[in-house]
Amino acid sequence: MCAICKNELIVESSDPTDDPSIIGDEAHIIARKESFTRGDYDSLTSEQRDHYPNLILLCKTHHKQIDDQPAFYTVERLREIKNTHEKEVKANRTETDKKRQRDDIIYSGYIDEWQRRAGLDNWRSTSSWLSADTPTLPKAWYNNQKEFLIWIIGRIWPGRYTSIEKALLNYKKVLQDFLNVFDRHIDYDQKETEFLRTKKFYKINEYDAERYDRLLKQYEAHVCLVNDLFFELTRAANYICDKVRDMLFGGYRIQEGALLIERHNVGLEMNNVHVRVEYRGDECTEMPYPGLKKFKEVRYKTRDYALDPGDPELTENDDESA
Repeated sequence: MCAICKNELIVESSDPTDDPSIIGDEAHIIARKESFTRGDYDSLTSEQRDHYPNLILLCKTHHKQIDDQPAFYTVERLREIKNTHEKEVKANRTETDKKRQRDDIIYSGYIDEWQRRAGLDNWRSTSSWLSADTPTLPKAWYNNQKEFLIWIIGRIWPGRYTSIEKALLNYKKVLQDFLNVFDRHIDYDQKETEFLRTKKFYKINEYDAERYDRLLKQYEAHVCLVNDLFFELTRAANYICDKVRDMLFGGYRIQEGALLIERHNVGLEMNNVHVRVEYRGDECTEMPYPGLKKFKEVRYKTRDYALDPGDPELTENDDESA
């Protein structure tokens, strides 16, 4: 609700295929930009200006009004309005409401932490590094994902939104396989500080055309599998976002939209391609990712997008480069 007029700021849709409409704004108490005149701009860091203590939820009308009338809507007055509004809301809440709010805060914190570690705002850029003939990952992203695998194991789940919990665990399952496969052929000989690159293990010193061709096929199969697992990770991430919108907050990442993958130099014309990959239809189960072995079998049959290495993929036992 708007802290001033108390009007509701989320309008539900009469059509189940539409998302709720978010008609409110998170307004800043001390101005976010130096050009605005309310409050001591330099008293907060750029991060602190966007933190909860400096935000007040308003309808668009009152958001514009407080920006147009900073002499009346001072920092002190806005803090008093916010404090009074929160006390009124809390006073009218039942124990069930309070328990739900506590659970929502826990889930929101988990989602915020996942979003930060996964780097959702830079997802397309991360995917583009994998599309080269030498699949590459930023080390910072890679390390965050490794830490996430440990972090997610230790979460205490409230048990209220089990579909969100399972979507996060599905992401973890895909991520573990993706990193394990990527790790098989990291080129640790590269003196690289910011990126991890895939070793071109088909490049051999001696002349052996048959072995070179065999290793090249293995390399191409590995590249396709790494990319296909990242596509699956993108589906898993979009699935989490869908579940958060369904269960927790209808406006979650509405402005940003679905996560896309970006591929460079595709085909003979060397085009840049953007693709939206998601779980669809019967794939939308509690745990859509079937595990690595089964995924290798179904990725060309049921998934909406995959890279075909041409020849059937070689098994790990046949991979002499491992």
